[in-house]
Amino acid sequence: MGLFEPRQKTKSVVSWLALTWLPLALLSILTGTAWGNKVRIPLLYDLSIYGRFFLALPLLITAEILIDRFVRQAVSTLNSAGIIGRDDLPSYHATLKRIARLRDSGLIELLLALLACVPYFLFVADYEWVSNPISTWHGTTSVGLSPAGWWFIFVASPFLRFLMLRWLWRCVLWSYLLGSISRLNLNLLPTHPDRLGGLSFLLAAQEQFGVLGAALGSVIAGQFANEIVHFGETLKAIKAPTGVFISLSVLIILLPLTFFSPRLFEARRDGLVRYSSVARSVTTAFDVKWARRVGSPPESMIGTQDPSSLIDYISDYDVIRETRVIPISRRAVLYVASLATAPFAVVWLLTSPLDKVIEEILKRLL
Repeated sequence: MGLFEPRQKTKSVVSWLALTWLPLALLSILTGTAWGNKVRIPLLYDLSIYGRFFLALPLLITAEILIDRFVRQAVSTLNSAGIIGRDDLPSYHATLKRIARLRDSGLIELLLALLACVPYFLFVADYEWVSNPISTWHGTTSVGLSPAGWWFIFVASPFLRFLMLRWLWRCVLWSYLLGSISRLNLNLLPTHPDRLGGLSFLLAAQEQFGVLGAALGSVIAGQFANEIVHFGETLKAIKAPTGVFISLSVLIILLPLTFFSPRLFEARRDGLVRYSSVARSVTTAFDVKWARRVGSPPESMIGTQDPSSLIDYISDYDVIRETRVIPISRRAVLYVASLATAPFAVVWLLTSPLDKVIEEILKRLL
């Protein structure tokens, strides 16, 4: 639809803020609800707005800089590294073209935009439609929604939902590509040092989607911050939903990599069988030559390649044995979890007294 300029992300962020937050600010200023005591929660004191439009929105736009670079590198590696069998390359390229058409389809983006405008909040998020029991920049229960509240409902929120739906669609396409690749004839190397048969570049690409967890977490964390600051909620009360969100973020983002688990299992199993068969011959020859032959002086082993070759072969076997069937590393889990946790950590810092924060840090250090 031409809504994004790939090489001008800063301009895109500013443009989208001008369409979403700026009108809210101007309308709130005109009605006297941007700050002051006219309402209990003025716009500039609504922490959920900062989470939505100053954190989530820029992250959703600039995520393309990070994610696209790794995705393109992954596709390039699949094209050039010989991982996909030659007979399956035409099928792979056809899938790439089909996904590229779906990704760049203006019609699909239009459908996503229409879906973002559906007033789903009438059913699941009435706080966006009916003003809160207390007075806010949204409006009041007696007067109804303010002009800024109407803009938030019919313009600002749909724009943000559109970005979310657009990324959801792209994640679906990427997962579909991974699933399609996993069903092809793959040349996985069980002795590859990455312990993933040579697929670590896919893990590196997949974990970059963690920035989307940070974006969605910013929206939720903003709501939690409001509940703590303005409604008296406690940090303890949000621990459970925060933990659930972080766990789901890690699971959903990294789960598509498990499409390759059957292929990795096969590569590991076949590698162990083949290398075990050869290992007996190698180790038997070494044992007969250096351990069983009578009169063979130990010093004669120095300078020969036999011990080194045996150790190299044992190392290869250990690599096969350590190859992970589930292509997910602890580092990837921690990376995605940390991104999803970051917005909630900000809430903790903002809503915790400084002396208590220092006390908690010292308690753990000492």
